[in-house]
Amino acid sequence: MTRRAVPLSSRRPVLPRRRSVSAFAGLALCSVALAGCASTQLKETETRIDVMEAELNAPPPVPPDDGKALGPSELLTSANSRGKDFMRARISRARSVLDLDKVKSGRYPRVSAEARQISTFNRENDEIETVSNIVLGVNWDVSRALLRLDRRTVKVAGRLIPVQYQVAQRNATRALLHTYNDYTALDFQRENVALKQKGLECRVEDMEVEVALGNSSQMELDTLRDQISAARREAMAVSRSLASKRDELLGLSGLAEGGYDVSPGRSVLSALSDYPPVKTEDAEACFAVSGKKQLEDLLVEAAAAQLDIAEQSRFTRLTTSIPSFMTQTGGFNLQFLISYVLPLIDEGDGLRMTQQARLTLLDTILTARDNRRAFMSDFDSLKLGIAAAESELAAASSVLARAETLLQSADPLERCAAENDVAKARASVKSAEYKIERLKGDLRLLCAPLGERRDDIAQQQQPAAE
Repeated sequence: MTRRAVPLSSRRPVLPRRRSVSAFAGLALCSVALAGCASTQLKETETRIDVMEAELNAPPPVPPDDGKALGPSELLTSANSRGKDFMRARISRARSVLDLDKVKSGRYPRVSAEARQISTFNRENDEIETVSNIVLGVNWDVSRALLRLDRRTVKVAGRLIPVQYQVAQRNATRALLHTYNDYTALDFQRENVALKQKGLECRVEDMEVEVALGNSSQMELDTLRDQISAARREAMAVSRSLASKRDELLGLSGLAEGGYDVSPGRSVLSALSDYPPVKTEDAEACFAVSGKKQLEDLLVEAAAAQLDIAEQSRFTRLTTSIPSFMTQTGGFNLQFLISYVLPLIDEGDGLRMTQQARLTLLDTILTARDNRRAFMSDFDSLKLGIAAAESELAAASSVLARAETLLQSADPLERCAAENDVAKARASVKSAEYKIERLKGDLRLLCAPLGERRDDIAQQQQPAAE
């Protein structure tokens, strides 16, 4: 008598194994549900991208009707939401969050469904036989989900992304203010050229009298007039450069070029009011609380985490998968494949990976030390520049006091030159005062700790942790 095979679906389950099978099925179903849901960070990133797209597509604001000139505070406010460097920092942050979310989601299973229809032509009865089924596949890297060798790297990356974003914001702020400083320097140059031209013009009338009296030659008078013409051409060239630099500054701020008036020489410290002033003379103390220190520490920690992964993966290779499928005609089929490889022959592969990670860690440590030394040098250079600018201010103030005294006692023939000397001295005082504030602003940006301001509109709307 032939015994008929019992289908898999009609067999009675083995009772002692029911609990373990149910537990594993529950774990799989829970993981499948997690894989199908978008993470909080992913949703926040989508919102940020929507905000960036809306800001990028929106037309620039209309220039004020009263013709009010923009200063560094207004320029920085516009750049935070529309400036290209700030926008690139936000784009880079969004990309990093997406990459990190991809690594995290790789721990969960992936479900795939496929509809199939197989048609067969039968020659005997000239008919086409069609069979349809649905294939459901579940692919899950169980070793990655359970062992989680990259958990330290993922944790460090989650802390590194906001730090890198804020450092990029600082760099964008520094670039904007440096461009404003260049714009102000051109305006000071324009003023100096105008004063030089006025001083030459003050001498024309006296020179004409001297030529008439025979005390000077006509050639000297012609040379003086050539100098005035050259100064006039220089003033026009400086004005063109000033307009070009203004357009560059407006472009960095996300504003329409040529539609706004920018006021030079304003205090940059007012634009940096959210950053604390530097009250220490110790570069080490400044570096300890700065964003650069936090960034360097995280980069070294990330390199050390990569070394841990390399060392743990040196002698073992664990590969697991669950290629499962379900068809309309064949029921459900679950397979669990696991392979453990002890690479006795290819031990050099793991050794090379470990040594590469060690070299990366050493290089990161050396780079961090170089960056620390560069930070100390920048701190000392800024302190030296501030002290030198204060000396320049004292000297310019002394020259101004002397020029004002001479102006009070100048006769009518000397009054034009005396007034021009006073204007030159005042311009020198103004330039020295601005230089001091500019250097103090650079020092404030250099030493500012992270988290002092939140310039992202999406962050203001959804202040969730990264």
